[in-house]
Amino acid sequence: MRMYLKIEDDVVKDVKFETFGCASAIASSSMATELIKGQPVSEVKQLTNKAVAEALDGLPDYKMHCSVLAEEAIQSALEDYHRKTGKPI
Repeated sequence: MRMYLKIEDDVVKDVKFETFGCASAIASSSMATELIKGQPVSEVKQLTNKAVAEALDGLPDYKMHCSVLAEEAIQSALEDYHRKTGKPI
């Protein structure tokens, strides 16, 4: 799972994802993009896997790792943004 962020003026203007996996992984990725698009980076940093799962009206316990992957992909994209731009996240 990968997330690609377009950040302008500390706001996520656009976000795309690339996910290879089951329907729950794809749904988690998609929902995470919907939750963060248009949000300030400060709020995006606070997104949790629980928020992703709740926005999907829940996930089975054995699929909760999919929402964790979405959270981790967003955090990784933010860290990549920081490395490339030097701007704090």
